[in-house]
Amino acid sequence: MVDRSLAFRALLLGLSGFVSGGTTAGAEGVPPPANPLLLVDNENVRLEGKLAVLMGAFGSSGTWYGLDSLTPGSTYQRRKGWFEGWFAPGFEIALRPSQGWELFGGFSVGFSGTLGVDPFDQKNQGAVLVEKAYGGVRTRNPADQLNFEISAGQQPYGIGTGMIVWQGAGNGFERGAVSLLPRLSWENTAIARVTLGGWKAEAFHLDPNELKSADTETRLVGGVLEYAWGAGSRVGGAYVKVQNSTAPYPIPTFPLIIPNGRDGTETWYGYGRIEGTAIGLPAAWIRGELALQRNDRIDMRANAWYGEIGNRFASLPMTPALSYGYASFSGDNPSTRTYERFDPLFYGNGLENWWFGASSAYTFLNSNVNYHRVTLNLVATQQDFLKFQFIHTRANELNSPLQFGQGARLNVVNGNLLLTTGVAHHDLADEIYAEWTHVCTPQIATTMWGSVGVPGRGITSLPGINSETWLSAGFIVSLKY
Repeated sequence: MVDRSLAFRALLLGLSGFVSGGTTAGAEGVPPPANPLLLVDNENVRLEGKLAVLMGAFGSSGTWYGLDSLTPGSTYQRRKGWFEGWFAPGFEIALRPSQGWELFGGFSVGFSGTLGVDPFDQKNQGAVLVEKAYGGVRTRNPADQLNFEISAGQQPYGIGTGMIVWQGAGNGFERGAVSLLPRLSWENTAIARVTLGGWKAEAFHLDPNELKSADTETRLVGGVLEYAWGAGSRVGGAYVKVQNSTAPYPIPTFPLIIPNGRDGTETWYGYGRIEGTAIGLPAAWIRGELALQRNDRIDMRANAWYGEIGNRFASLPMTPALSYGYASFSGDNPSTRTYERFDPLFYGNGLENWWFGASSAYTFLNSNVNYHRVTLNLVATQQDFLKFQFIHTRANELNSPLQFGQGARLNVVNGNLLLTTGVAHHDLADEIYAEWTHVCTPQIATTMWGSVGVPGRGITSLPGINSETWLSAGFIVSLKY
């Protein structure tokens, strides 16, 4: 098998913490409070202190569904318990030399760490690194007039809901905090933005803040055009090109990778969410997203898409919101010469978007899989919010990589030894996830969650595997100014 640490590190580049997907969803409707760290606010200067604190305790058993047993001689312990923390003080400043212009910037330092042994077998890791260091200039005209903004430096940036561009920084391993995944900012950015009413156009250059132990030297360039209207409706399109990268692409046959496969990959991405008011269903919504990838250098033709329909039942107790979503990310068909495995690049943005399950999202990249997801959100009180999800995960292509080397094995076909990867059955896993968020104050929230992941036949039938149900739970306290 290919070294599993390569798979784990590649996976982390694309993930966004379920903390952000949970606690922010629970706080919908809570007005932002006045920041006690606001130091100066007048016509010429605004200086505001910023502080983010996350603390979490986590535990799991049956970790990785037992996939560790595929490695001969593995001594991996499937029961884990560990603590994580994040402390990020900083500031934002805006200078207004004239009525219509503003110079702005920000800076913060992030302290991240893990105490104990996490699911990646990393023990007592941590780092102190700059999280934000950016500046720019923008106009301050009314929203229905033309406005410009140019910024550069280390800052967060995302496109749409985060299908391909969101998580700008690597977490875990030497940086710790693999479950909180607090680091988001790209190491370097150049972003130009023009807005007019509901229209927005952007051009960007992005350098991800990758782990030193897994730096692929990836650089992205591209542009976005989006139109938003009403309360939550928008449509948009984007083009993203990998200008440079040493990241390999996995293939089903020897030598199992295409060196520098990501280099030159182009992605066309379209997204939209429409509230149902226009069709007489004000409590409903629909959402659709599509991505097409091409790379002529390696004859790549990959695609991914997502569809969702949902409804809020405001007249029922606890105002339930129920939705169903289906996502599909193409895999590489072993019988064709075309490379068809979708590259999710730097995806993220939580359980409502591109994390499919607390456990499954770690086990499977958004490549060569499809997901059925049912979500139920409940408002128990003005301070208590519940989330329940069921996620069914399946492989799109059999005997084709899910991760780097996952399930690699030798089979005898027509009397010959054949190295195969992936799984022989489509059913990968079923997961039930539950979450309770309590908003203590507008700045402080607690989240308690748990999940049960049951491996499907695609995993349980792997030769030599000692498969196991994956149980995981966590408790998180967050503070943000």
